Amino acid sequence: MPDDVDEPSSAQRRVLVLGGTRWLGRAVAARHVEQGAEVVCLARGAGGVVAAGAHLVVGDRDRGGAYDALEGDWDEVVDVTWMPRHASSALDELADRASHWTFVSSVSAQRTEGAPIGADEDDELVPEDAAGEEYGGAKAWIEREARERLGERLAIVRPGLIGGPGDESDRFGYWVGRLALAGEGPVLVPARDQPTQVIDVRDLTAFLVDQAPARADVVNAVGAELTLHALIAIARQLTGHTGELILASDAELEAVGVGHWSGPRALPLTLPAALASHAQRSSARYRAAGGQHRPLRETLEAALADERARGLDRSSASRLSRADELAAIDSLASRA
Repeated sequence: MPDDVDEPSSAQRRVLVLGGTRWLGRAVAARHVEQGAEVVCLARGAGGVVAAGAHLVVGDRDRGGAYDALEGDWDEVVDVTWMPRHASSALDELADRASHWTFVSSVSAQRTEGAPIGADEDDELVPEDAAGEEYGGAKAWIEREARERLGERLAIVRPGLIGGPGDESDRFGYWVGRLALAGEGPVLVPARDQPTQVIDVRDLTAFLVDQAPARADVVNAVGAELTLHALIAIARQLTGHTGELILASDAELEAVGVGHWSGPRALPLTLPAALASHAQRSSARYRAAGGQHRPLRETLEAALADERARGLDRSSASRLSRADELAAIDSLASRA
């Protein structure tokens, strides 16, 4: 080839994100755009906007013809759904047109009770739920269906608890947000220290975009193991909280109607003692595959900024309100 003739550039990668208008899906689309891919997001368009540089194709996966406007083949398809009917229809329409497929599953597809400490990707799955009535079971069903249809063109990534900027679940940001809101006031804390794991959404996004498309296996993308009390200690440093930590046993919390994990009267990130190993899963394969764990302080800093921007005392269906927390603290004091 003559020196003055440029060599033809490689074809632009085509990436399809099924969804892409909300937290993780939008972050994945944005990173693929940053890396020069042509990115299309198939979504109803009601949940938010697509990342800058991505193209929205409007389609409702609950209706026929949702995929009709998608043309050509895809180097990478990313699906984050937990609805079996959505996953099944996507595979019907697109499996033969995809060079690689990444399904974002969940560690909830694996048993939550009775798992050994340090359980890895080969631990038991929960019973499958093709009807999509139970989150973990639905993810387990989709995993099997995708394996059968895609074989070696499939990567399954199972995140644990995801935290960081943009968190729509209202779980991870609870503690740093609550400590900031409380200031010099008391904060209700479980007396039983317990393990917790969080993966920063930015680290998970990097793995889904940079590593997953070259893989054909299952990876549990979970955070580094730490304890809830250690997380709270860092959060107190960040927020300058000087109030009292009101330690309550599991029995005391139950007595005042405070529950675990998620809900309008729940303390997020907490688990019943019988489920503690659910937050002690091995991240060895994730790290060996190039996955990163940024310092927890960075994730908490981002979560705090997000909490402040959204309102520290906002109402949420996923966490104990400040008013209910103070009422619970008063009730505990009266029982003492």
